[in-house]
Amino acid sequence: MLALALAAALAGPPATIDQMAWLKGCWIQTKPGGVVEERWMGPGGGVMLGMGRTLKDGKLRDYEFTRIVEADGSLAYMAEPSGQEKATFPLKSLTPEMAVFENPAHDFPQRVIYRRLGADEIIGRIEGQIGGQARSVDFPYKRCETGN
Repeated sequence: MLALALAAALAGPPATIDQMAWLKGCWIQTKPGGVVEERWMGPGGGVMLGMGRTLKDGKLRDYEFTRIVEADGSLAYMAEPSGQEKATFPLKSLTPEMAVFENPAHDFPQRVIYRRLGADEIIGRIEGQIGGQARSVDFPYKRCETGN
């Protein structure tokens, strides 16, 4: 009975992968000396596949392979960052403009958030605690000029 209650507490709100279709495409943040890019394939087969990279002074600094998958009637964000363990973040909340994925047991981040500001602009955000201090990093993205 306790296991059933725990599973219900961890289950995210009802959602399908098609509700994340607005994330599809190429997104870029240009910073002095570098860029951060994310590319997301559209929904298909219950999943969206993504990848990201950070370039600094023309050299690869970090990369990440990501998936948003349908799981138990909801969604989960799965990340495989360079040099780190895989992590899964179940969906916490979803509106037409924002998706929040959360894993309180993860070191950092504990939350991954995507917010749509329009057809050509999104903000990615990671947040959580490090050493008892609240931390966050925003990634303001524009749609890549190449279209998509």
